[in-house]
Parts: sequence; structure tokens; C-alpha cells
Amino acid sequence: MFCKNCGKQINNNAEICIHCGVRVAPSRPRSVDNPSHLAGIVSCCFPIVGLILYFLWKDDKPKSSKLVCNWMLAGIIVWVTIYLVCFILSFTI
Repeated sequence: MFCKNCGKQINNNAEICIHCGVRVAPSRPRSVDNPSHLAGIVSCCFPIVGLILYFLWKDDKPKSSKLVCNWMLAGIIVWVTIYLVCFILSFTI
């Protein structure tokens, strides 16, 4: 294989030319970051799933991780509200 920049022969498996230092191998494609509301709804119902998905996606898929985090926080607020309403109603009955 030959370097596209300097034209010198390099190893077929080389990622960077040893002669000129230019990257010759294409960089790995990044994963597509299309936020899924299905993952958000699941993380709303089960906030622990949202927490796990957030930490899995925070570096590679920032939009998806932010969406899941927002749904997770909304789910936590809803669950706490439901528990508080049930707790207050248990004393009034």
C-alpha cells in the first residue's frame, strides 16, 4: 500500500504513515445519534434503565443520553408524586 500524501510504501495494515505522519486508514464511523422516545418512555417507567442507558450513551450518543436523562428525571418526579399522594390519602381514609 502507498501513502496518499507522500507516496511512499507503507504496511497494508497501517493507520498512520510512518514517513509523513498522515492518517491513511479511514477513521471508524461514529454511531448514529437518533434519539428514541421509546427508550425515553421505558426509562420514565423504570428510572434505573434510564440511568444505565445514560452512562452507556453519554460519550457516543449525547443527544440520546440527554433525552433518556430527561425522561428518567420526569419518571422519578412522577413516581415520587404518586407515592406522596398515596401516603397522604392513606391518612385521610
